Amino acid sequence: MLLYSYPPKLDKREMMLKAANDLAEHKKMQRNMYKNIILAAVIIAIGFFAPPMIVRVILWLIGAGNLITAVLLYQVYALSRNTDHYTKIYDDHIEHRQVSLIRKIVTTANVSYSDVEKSYQDKKGRLVLVLKEGAKPDVSFSKPYKYLQSELDAGRVVLDFQDTRTKLYLLDNLYEKINYPKKEYNIIEDEDEDEHENIFHL
Repeated sequence: MLLYSYPPKLDKREMMLKAANDLAEHKKMQRNMYKNIILAAVIIAIGFFAPPMIVRVILWLIGAGNLITAVLLYQVYALSRNTDHYTKIYDDHIEHRQVSLIRKIVTTANVSYSDVEKSYQDKKGRLVLVLKEGAKPDVSFSKPYKYLQSELDAGRVVLDFQDTRTKLYLLDNLYEKINYPKKEYNIIEDEDEDEHENIFHL
């Protein structure tokens, strides 16, 4: 049974509104990228006329940094709107697809909870599913992906969620099935109620 899906299903009106908003956001990000590229070109051009060599190098580095930042920001935005990403959380398994930022490698994973020995989050916030011995999840890559393939060979499936709420849903509601260490929070209770009695009732 499907419990949660990302992106959520939208009706026709919601789809039209989303499409209009996405188009406006895309044009805005495109304009910002072109502005930064032009600014980078101007900085690099000024560097050619700067007399001291050290100033030239500094200006060229600033221009190159600005250019790289502009392109990367646009790629991150485009990736956030990528329709290839999806997550479907079922009561007995998870279906997940992710796309790498730089190399654009599509990873598709279908993992049964019964194959998961334990799970945890790495330093980058990715969810790592440690598989039981002999487990063979359905994981594929659009082209060779050395890092994720080595993790898979070691018995681990690394999931990078585009939407944080999706990951939180999985961890909050299905932590027992994926053997994720659920944190227990201490609830502070006021034992002496009379001590904080409203002074107007004295």
